[in-house]
Amino acid sequence: MMLLFEIKKVLSKPLNKAALLILTAVLVIGSVLAIRDVRYVDKDGNLSTGILAARRLQDEKSQWEGYLTEDVLRQVIQENAAINSLPEASSEDIQENNKAAAMKQGFSDIREMINLAFSEFDNFDYYRIDGISEDEAGNFYEQRIAGLKNYLNREEIEDTFSKDEKEWLIHKYESLDTPLYYEYADGWKALLDSQYLPTLMMITVLIIGFLVAGIFSDEFTWKADSIFFSTRWGRGKAVLSKMGAGFLITTILYWSVVLLFSGIVLAVLGFSGSGCAVQTGVSNWNSIYNITYLQDYVLSTFGGYIGSLFIATLAMLVSAKTHSTVFAITIPFILTCIPPFVGKLEVFARAMTLFPDQLLFINKNLEEFALYHIGGRILGGIAIIIPLYLILFCLVFPIIFRVYGKTQMK
Repeated sequence: MMLLFEIKKVLSKPLNKAALLILTAVLVIGSVLAIRDVRYVDKDGNLSTGILAARRLQDEKSQWEGYLTEDVLRQVIQENAAINSLPEASSEDIQENNKAAAMKQGFSDIREMINLAFSEFDNFDYYRIDGISEDEAGNFYEQRIAGLKNYLNREEIEDTFSKDEKEWLIHKYESLDTPLYYEYADGWKALLDSQYLPTLMMITVLIIGFLVAGIFSDEFTWKADSIFFSTRWGRGKAVLSKMGAGFLITTILYWSVVLLFSGIVLAVLGFSGSGCAVQTGVSNWNSIYNITYLQDYVLSTFGGYIGSLFIATLAMLVSAKTHSTVFAITIPFILTCIPPFVGKLEVFARAMTLFPDQLLFINKNLEEFALYHIGGRILGGIAIIIPLYLILFCLVFPIIFRVYGKTQMK
């Protein structure tokens, strides 16, 4: 009953209700924008978006489902060249160009992977495939590794990584299970390869911070602290109820938003492709993490949850210590909105990779070469940051009980 009472106190505030309405609006808008990112061009060159467009695009791409063997890559290069030779491809009329593009959209993902493999490591060339012969298709996977090696041997990069780190990165590339399996996965790509999910997570954390910031300071704002702490359970169960309310609000709100957003996007764009490697998407071609889209999703959402718990807990701790709702509200903002700007400064760039905001952007950090040495082992940043903040949350959360329970009445 005490726990439900604390939750009711939070949700009954007019400003908190308004915050939840804003979050609902953001969820709806984000879902619509993510869905509209998937586009289909018909044979007449007309562009469309939405459910019907996604279904038609899925039908086109499903024709290329299977392992990307040398024969498949040769076929893509051959068909791309055949379409380029058509009058529509060389026309100066945009509508005619769209007709040519429509013919390529079935194998557009594979086309982009070929472009990435044969382009310079960090210099994507959209038309690179046009200069590749069918015989070169057999070097597709070797080119990805060669591109990394050339990148690591650049003069401006050479001293960035140690010899062991370079070998570790190359080993990660070489350990990718090939040939890659390909199928339509635009639902997962719209969900994970875009900025919508991490942006939605960040806004959710800010709203959660706004909601929980007053849980411990309200008693002082309402001048009810003397009554609260003088009651039988005022320094025991009542404090635990406040902590439980903060934990439940964070957990329920975070997962409700994330799962609703995921469900809407995937229901419209399709669930297929969850078992494809993230490297089959343009955004993660250079990723050192050899995982599938489903694993990427689990990693990203669980990491975001840990980040939300830690940031909300820190806001509650500040609220319990300072008795100030306003000061507590600034904590989520400082931890989520400031680091991305500070991280652009070279002197702080590496340190910023371990800030809690990075937990909200795991799906966008799969290509980052942030490496750390622990116990003689080399680990990627993502392998460090999730357990780090899970441990910190477990350490900080109980401190709230001690800090608030020891509060002196005025």
